[in-house]
Amino acid sequence: MSDATAEHSETPLFTVTEIEQFDADDVTAGRAIGKMLSILFLYTVFAMSLVSWWTFRSIRAHSEAQAPAADHQAH
Repeated sequence: MSDATAEHSETPLFTVTEIEQFDADDVTAGRAIGKMLSILFLYTVFAMSLVSWWTFRSIRAHSEAQAPAADHQAH
């Protein structure tokens, strides 16, 4: 191994300060991603609940609208 290769492999790629900054940035990004995922999950639950309620009401209204017609034809 040449001296240039030995010197190159011994020098760190990043300083201690840069590594600490990377760690701090990772924590900040992790918190932001966690908040974003939580908000999207809550939005999805809300939207799913709203659509389920709307579907149930639509089916119920449709059934109630056809029930008098069926009773009228039976008489």
